[in-house]
Amino acid sequence: MVASRMSWSLVPIAAHAARVAVVAAIVGLVHAENARSVGRQVPADLDTIPLARVQRYVPEARAIGGPSPSVTGGRDLLDVAGVLVGTILRTSPVGDAAIGFSGPTDLLVVCDRDRCVAGIEVLTSRDTRDHVHAVERDAAFWQLFRGKSLTELAALKPDKTHAVAGATLTSLAIAEALVRRLGGAVAVSRFDQPPALADLKLIFPEAVRIETDPGDPTVIRVLAADAIPLGWALRTSPAADCVIGYQGPTDALVGFDPDGRVSGVAVLASYDNEPYVGSVRDDTAFRGVNRGMSFGDLAGLDPDRTGVEGVSGATMTSQAVAEGIVRAAADHARRRATRSGQDSSQSSFAGVIAGIDGPQWGALGVIGVGIVTAFTRLRGVWFGRLALPIAVLAYLGFGAGALLSQAQVWGWAQAGVPRGAVVLIALTVAALVLPITTRRNVYCSHLCPHGAAQQLLVRFMRPKRQVPDVLQPWLVALPWALLAVAILAALRRLPLNLVDLEPFDAYLPGVAGLAALVLFAVSLVASCFVPMAYCRHGCPTGVLLDHLRLHRRADRLTWRDGVMLVCLAAAAATYWWPV
Repeated sequence: MVASRMSWSLVPIAAHAARVAVVAAIVGLVHAENARSVGRQVPADLDTIPLARVQRYVPEARAIGGPSPSVTGGRDLLDVAGVLVGTILRTSPVGDAAIGFSGPTDLLVVCDRDRCVAGIEVLTSRDTRDHVHAVERDAAFWQLFRGKSLTELAALKPDKTHAVAGATLTSLAIAEALVRRLGGAVAVSRFDQPPALADLKLIFPEAVRIETDPGDPTVIRVLAADAIPLGWALRTSPAADCVIGYQGPTDALVGFDPDGRVSGVAVLASYDNEPYVGSVRDDTAFRGVNRGMSFGDLAGLDPDRTGVEGVSGATMTSQAVAEGIVRAAADHARRRATRSGQDSSQSSFAGVIAGIDGPQWGALGVIGVGIVTAFTRLRGVWFGRLALPIAVLAYLGFGAGALLSQAQVWGWAQAGVPRGAVVLIALTVAALVLPITTRRNVYCSHLCPHGAAQQLLVRFMRPKRQVPDVLQPWLVALPWALLAVAILAALRRLPLNLVDLEPFDAYLPGVAGLAALVLFAVSLVASCFVPMAYCRHGCPTGVLLDHLRLHRRADRLTWRDGVMLVCLAAAAATYWWPV
């Protein structure tokens, strides 16, 4: 009897594991097929670019010449007499490492004879169409690059000041692709003004010259007369840009003598309240914080326990600067270790944590509260039924535009996960892992903004109609048909924009296309009559998550498993027997 019960309990788990494995295999094959397709592609030669497209920026160009001797991978632009008048280049394939919302973007860069950008535009993109179009329409974004030399652009530090509202990941990836193509290092800093000699004199009074380390822009060499080295200084930005004092981050320098021991601290620019920053900047005792400590000991401190009590009247600001110094030292130590071939696995994690800003922490908080609500009695009281849906709709929906979608799922399966998509990554992990392991589809019930909007409609409109019996089979099959179409489009790289299958882009109105806006309106109107109409009868992302949910009848194979097996067979055939 015990053995019988045990075997019965193992059957649903085994069937469920097989179901998850099928979906994982489809994702893996989509990724592998995309990688192979990209690898097979021969980049279009720059001489195939229509001349009229180039003449919009360099009117005197009459021909695309041979390879540029001054720009690797570029082509010369020639006038009617064969004289050089400019250069063109593209960001792919080097820039393809910069992933936007769901893929990379290839840019055409047109330069004048002085190698300054005369024009720049999108050649092709594997990112989400509506996000790319939003960037293309933003003239101010492109103006950031025009007129700058290629050397200046290589030194550009893409940050959120370069982002297009509603298309942050896409626009930052485009800027990053340009920097990568030109050989620049991608780093993020909130402070544009570099340290000056006067700043270093606060630590090294005898300094007469400073030199930025060519291999690390946060390291500054300090020299006295006759080029005698006095030591070096480490800038805390960008490593400490997310360490907030009373109101914002502060840029600072920590100086080291030739023996590598702390010789002083200088406070630079700040987004914090200036009275507090001024108190810290002028405090003689604080300028000597950690003095005499070796670089290794400083880098090894716990940044949350620096031992600094703080400057009277500016405690939060001074403690934030002290924490930033430790974080910058630890970050620099990890970079040293990486260059020396040592393990740097912890560095990437620390960098991700340090890069999370306030609004992202807020969104992560909403996600955490939603998960807690789903597993406690809160889901049955006013908080779970009213307060949480409002917060999810406002913060995750219209605030962050954080919704799972077919465009995102299969775009990530193809190209990989974009940098900086912390909220979407957390949301995706919760959406996939929880139904597989806990039997609860937490995303659909508590974290989806569109689901929250329908829950609020149910609460206030009290719809009671049901779908006519004649339509029921069709509406049951509809989301599965949309899911199969999305998988096929991702596999075969079909010219179908997956954002058109769902209404979720409408939560970013400045980006959304007509199809998403229409679906958004229709789905909410339908939910005024039929409870949760879109969730129950139209959402392909929802049926995928529910398919992965562990439940009591997981051992029973259904036609839904058949759909996924057919998709797996199609994926396998596409990969192993390509047409």
